[in-house]
Amino acid sequence: MAHENNFALLLDRLKDLTILPDKSEENPENTLRALWHLATDSHVSPIVAAQLQLPTLSDKQFEYLNELVAQRLAGVPLAHLTERQHFLGMEYIVNKGLYIPRKETELLANVAIQTLASHSNQSDALLIDLCTGIGTVALAAAHHCKHVRVLGSDIYAPAIAAAKVNAEHFELSGRATFYNADLFSPFDSLKGAVDIILSAPPYITSAKVKYMAEEISLHEPEEAFNAGPFGLSIFNQLIELSPAYLRTGGCLIFECGLGQGEFLAKRIAANGRYKSVEQIRDDSGNVRVLKAEVVTF
Repeated sequence: MAHENNFALLLDRLKDLTILPDKSEENPENTLRALWHLATDSHVSPIVAAQLQLPTLSDKQFEYLNELVAQRLAGVPLAHLTERQHFLGMEYIVNKGLYIPRKETELLANVAIQTLASHSNQSDALLIDLCTGIGTVALAAAHHCKHVRVLGSDIYAPAIAAAKVNAEHFELSGRATFYNADLFSPFDSLKGAVDIILSAPPYITSAKVKYMAEEISLHEPEEAFNAGPFGLSIFNQLIELSPAYLRTGGCLIFECGLGQGEFLAKRIAANGRYKSVEQIRDDSGNVRVLKAEVVTF
């Protein structure tokens, strides 16, 4: 009974928890369950925690749980406390200060996985993930497509360190390599040999970054969001430079922000080196992923 009473009391403390729109799974009960497990040094995301029985806590563990609840209510992201984030059925390791994978990016990962599944020679498919962060999408592709080799780059050194940790965590180090570098700079030797270039780049304008929720702006790296004064700088490089690296029939696939999709689709079409630009919409009807096949001359 004490166990049930303690849960009810803490759940009441969390009833006014602010839940970001893209983290709907972090409702008060799932949050408390994840923190409850963390108090026993078990690291699980709220999605996994919701499926597990609650362990009995010692007095010391319950005291620690109260501290964890206080930190969450103070705005520390749940994933930075539990060090876990669920993405396409995988439990990623996420340390404090790192970008937290978003559920909305599962659309990008699914498009890449579906594209790889239709690859005519899956035994040697090569995917490059630019702005890879902690390797979220690249590792999801490698996990779900057993014959693809993935390479990723990111300018944020702590993210690349975490990508390598996650590659080990998922036992994918043999097919996943990550570089602390800017965009295409590690891949000059691969021109004309890549099947998919993938990216979930920063796309928020500098002026809007300061208006982001404090749970994001105070705890996640600005490098993961700030895309300059117009929010288009990396998109322009992706569109312009990718054809040199893609084989004939290879694809550029990237995530974009709300309201950017149709404009960027026109920019791809105007480039002249792509065909069949596909605008892929989320469940709300917004264009969030663009996919374009390259043609060579």
